[in-house]
Amino acid sequence: MRQPIVLNSIRDTDYPKLIKLWEVAGNIEIRQTDTLETLANLLDRNPTCNYAAYSGSRLIGAVLAGHDGWRGYLYHLAVKPDYRERAVGTKLVRAAVSAIKCEGIQKIHCLVKHENLIAQQFWEACGFELRDELVDYSLVMI
Repeated sequence: MRQPIVLNSIRDTDYPKLIKLWEVAGNIEIRQTDTLETLANLLDRNPTCNYAAYSGSRLIGAVLAGHDGWRGYLYHLAVKPDYRERAVGTKLVRAAVSAIKCEGIQKIHCLVKHENLIAQQFWEACGFELRDELVDYSLVMI
C-alpha cells in the first residue's frame, strides 16, 4: 500500500537528504555553491517558498524557490525516479508558485539546460513559457 505524499517546508537540517536526492534524480549538477550555508541563506530569505515531498519518512522530492522582491525563481526541482509520473513534481511546483505569488511576486523564472527535453516538457505542462530571446550569464565568486 502506498503511503500518502506530504509536503513540508524545507529546513537546513534536510541538506544531507537533499544532496542525496539531487544525486539520484539526475540532471541536477551539484556545484561548489550548493552548500549548507547557501541553503540556510535561501531559507532565511524565503522561509515559505521551499518544499520537500515525503512518503512516510523518505524524502522523495523537493523544490528550492524564492524571490528577490522583484522576480521569483525555482531552483533544483527533483523527484526520485521511482516516484515520477505521480504528480509529485507538479505538487511541489504549485506549492512554491503559490507561496511566491502570496508574497506579491508576479513573474517566476526557472532555468533548464538545453539538452533536458523532459524538463522542458514538464515546465511547459506547468504553464511556463520558453523565452528563447534570453541568454543566461553567471559569475561565480568562490
